[in-house]
Amino acid sequence: MDKEIRTDRIFPLKDATFYPGRDFCDIVYFCPPVEGKKRIWLMTYAKGPVVFIDHNMFKPEKIKKGSFRWIDYGITDVKLAYPRGFGQIKVYGITPQQSFDSYLVITTQTSLELSGSIQDAECILFGISRQNAGYSSINPSTIEAGNPARFTLVYKAGEKGLPRESRIRFNFPRVFARPQTESIKKDGYIRIIYNDCRIYFDGIKVPSDESHRDGDIFYFLPDGLKPFGKIEVEYRTDTTFILPVVCDVMERRYWFSNMPVLSPAVSLDNKKIFVSVSENNGHHIRFIAGKPERLHLFFPGRIRQKDTVNLIGIITDKYRNLVEEKNWKMKINIQLEGNNSKEIKDVSNYLTHRYRFCVDFKGLPAGIYRAKAYDQDTGKLIAVSNPLEIMGKNDKRQEIFWGEIHGHTEMSDGTGKFEGLYTNARNVGCLDFAASADHACYFTDNQWEWMQDITNSFNKNREFCTLIGYEWAGNQGHRNIYTSSRRLKLFRGMYEPTGNLDAVYKEFEGIKNIVAGPHTGHTGDFWRFHNRQVERFLEIYSMWGHFDKLANKILNQGAILGFTGGGDCHSGNVFFSPEDRNGQGKTAHFTSYQIRYKCGITGAFLEDLDRENLIYCLRNRKTYATTGDRILVDFSISQIKMGEIGKVEDVLIKADIHGCDTIKKIEVIRNGKIIKKEYIDKMDVVFNYEDNDIEKGKYWYYLKITQKNKEVAYTSPVWLEI
Repeated sequence: MDKEIRTDRIFPLKDATFYPGRDFCDIVYFCPPVEGKKRIWLMTYAKGPVVFIDHNMFKPEKIKKGSFRWIDYGITDVKLAYPRGFGQIKVYGITPQQSFDSYLVITTQTSLELSGSIQDAECILFGISRQNAGYSSINPSTIEAGNPARFTLVYKAGEKGLPRESRIRFNFPRVFARPQTESIKKDGYIRIIYNDCRIYFDGIKVPSDESHRDGDIFYFLPDGLKPFGKIEVEYRTDTTFILPVVCDVMERRYWFSNMPVLSPAVSLDNKKIFVSVSENNGHHIRFIAGKPERLHLFFPGRIRQKDTVNLIGIITDKYRNLVEEKNWKMKINIQLEGNNSKEIKDVSNYLTHRYRFCVDFKGLPAGIYRAKAYDQDTGKLIAVSNPLEIMGKNDKRQEIFWGEIHGHTEMSDGTGKFEGLYTNARNVGCLDFAASADHACYFTDNQWEWMQDITNSFNKNREFCTLIGYEWAGNQGHRNIYTSSRRLKLFRGMYEPTGNLDAVYKEFEGIKNIVAGPHTGHTGDFWRFHNRQVERFLEIYSMWGHFDKLANKILNQGAILGFTGGGDCHSGNVFFSPEDRNGQGKTAHFTSYQIRYKCGITGAFLEDLDRENLIYCLRNRKTYATTGDRILVDFSISQIKMGEIGKVEDVLIKADIHGCDTIKKIEVIRNGKIIKKEYIDKMDVVFNYEDNDIEKGKYWYYLKITQKNKEVAYTSPVWLEI
C-alpha cells in the first residue's frame, strides 16, 4: 500500500492557548514534512492577524469578505515543521473570543480558493466535511481496565452517503490484538456482520502511516453507501488498556491523538485522503478501574525523629488503579512492628478518600519499622509497608527521600491532567519529590508557561519538592532536562535549529542548577553526544526495563553517572503507574505497545527536601534506583560513599540494606563484571566484603540487590583509584 497521510491540515484556534501578558495564541502543528508549495488560510473575524509557523512569518495578502471571512496568507515554498513534522503555530492579533470561531488551514492544494463555512472548506479540500462523514456508535462503550472485549461498531453514512469507489478506515491501538480475518477462534478476529452495500476487506497497516501507536484496517466500497446506510463491524481482542482512560478524539490530528478503537474515517477517491467523523457524531470508550483487590502501604524512607509519622494506605484494583467504588467491605487492622509495636483496628476510621487512609504514629523512637495489614475477619496478611528508618538525634547520616521525575501527561503524548500528576505523586504515590518530563515538541510556548506555574505552585520546601523539567527528543535520542529554578529555557529536538544536543548542552554548560539524563530505551549514541557538565545521571531502570548492561558499557567508556529509577509513565503518574504483577515485561501499557514494565523509583540522599538540594543530589550522584520497592540502602567502599570518587589502599565494601521483602541475593559489580554473589534470606542485612583479587588501577563498583519478590535495587557506583 502507498502511504496515506493527509498533507492538508485544519487547526481550530479554539484549541490554541493564551497566556496573560502575551499577545499571541499558539497551537502545536503536525503535518508530514512535504517539500513544495503550500498555501495558508485563516477563517476569522479578527482584523488582520499575523501568523508564525516556527520562525516563518506570514502576513495577510488578501481578505475574502462574506458571511465567513477568509484571509489568504499566500503561497510559500518554505519548509514547515521540518524535519519531523512537528512545529509551533503562533497567531498575533487575535483575542480569545475571536479564536473560538477561527480556523487555520495549511494546504498543498495551492490552486483552491477557500470560502464559506469550515464545513464548506472541508468539502473543497477533501470532498466531504467531517459533519457529513457519517456517524458511529460502539458497544460496549464502558470496559473494565484489562478485560477482554468484543466490540460491535455501527457506522452510518451521512445525509449524502458515500460515492462509488469510496473507502472506509477503522483504527485500532497496537496494545490491542492485531486484527485478522482468517479464524473466528483466534484473538483479533474482525468481520463485517451487517452491511447495506458491497464491501471488501482491503488490508491492514501496522503501524498506521499517521501513528506508530495505532494500526489501520481498510475496506473498499465499490458501489458506495446510500445516505444513512449502515455497516456493522465486530472485533474481538483479549488485550485492552490496563488503566482508566476516556478515548473520545475522532480525528488523528497528532500521532498520539486519543482515539477510541474502530474510529471511522472515509475517503472518496483514489487519493485516499481520509476524513474522520466529527466528535459530535462519533463514539467514545471509557475504561474504568476494577474491583478493590490490592492494598499498598507507604511509610517515609529514612527520616529524623519527629512527633508524628504517617502511614498511608492506598486501595486499588489488580492493575494498581484507584478504585471507583465508594464502599469496600474488607475490615483492615494495622500492626506496627519495630522498636515500638502498635496495633490499629479498623482503618475505616482513618479514611481521607474512598481509596486512601492515613494513620498517625506518634513519638516513635529511633529504629527500623514496618507496618503489616491484616484482614480483621480471617487474619490473612494483606500487605507489608516499606521499611521506615528513624534516625537518632546524634545520627549524622543524610535522610533518604523517595521520588520519580519522568512522567507524561495530556500536555504531550500521555493522558491525565498535568496538575493531576503532582496531586497523584503527593497524595497517592506518597512521593517526596516529583517532576513531569512532557515532550517539548508536543506543547506550546504558552502551555509551557502554564506548566511551569503549576509545577511551582506544588513546590513546598520540606513537604513536597517539584522540579521544572521536560524531555528533549531530537537527532541524538531523548534527554530529560531539569532545573531548580522557577523557569527553564525550552529547546525542541524536532525543531531544526535545536535538533542536535550540542545546541542544547552549550546553553546549559557550567550552570549548576540544571541537570540532564538520557532516557534509556531512546539513548541514541550516548558516548558520542555525552556532555559531562550537564548529563549526570542514567535511568538504569524504567518502564522500558532494566538497563544495567548499557550502564556497564558506558561506565567502562569513562562515564561518571549516578543511577535513577525512572518511569516514562504516560498515564499522568510518576512512580504509581498501572502494573500487571503477573505480566512484567509482557503486558503493554497505554500509548506505547513497547512499554511493558511498571514504573521505578529513585532514592535520594538529601540534607533537606528542597529544589536546590535535589538538583545537587542528581548532579553529584547521591541517588540510587529500584524497580518500585522502597528498599533502604547505604553503600560505601572504605568510607567512600555512593556516587563518590576516591583513592584507597583496601577495598572494603559495606552495605546496610532494609528490604520490603526478603533479600535473596546481593551482587557486587566491578567494571561491568559480577565479582561476588551472596545469597541471603532475611529482610535486614549488613553486607561486608573485601575485594582482595585486584591490582593497582582505576575501578568502579555498584551493588545489585534482588528480593524474593524479584524487585531490584541498583546503587549508584563508587569510583576508586587503588
